[in-house]
Amino acid sequence: MTLFTIEVAGRPLLVFPEKSTEAAEELANNSIGPDLQDFEEDGEPLWDGEEPLTVRAANEQESALWDQGLAEAKSSGDSADFDPDSYAVLLVEVDAEDGDEEDEA
Repeated sequence: MTLFTIEVAGRPLLVFPEKSTEAAEELANNSIGPDLQDFEEDGEPLWDGEEPLTVRAANEQESALWDQGLAEAKSSGDSADFDPDSYAVLLVEVDAEDGDEEDEA
């Protein structure tokens, strides 16, 4: 598997593995792209749904971040059911979901 990076307006957002550039582009446009609209940074979606998504080979630094994230995920979960071929790493810090914080009475 090769690692690919999705960019929006020249800004790298996510690294993921795929077999080929064509498969990575298809996955980015049909699955990952729409999911990027659900993640927010500073109250704004990572992707507005209109700006073109660019898929390119991940650079050395992005690949290292993916490796690090994969190692952390494997060590913190049930590695028997873990599939590294479907693992992705966000390269930006996203806002916490509203439901993550509970009100104290």
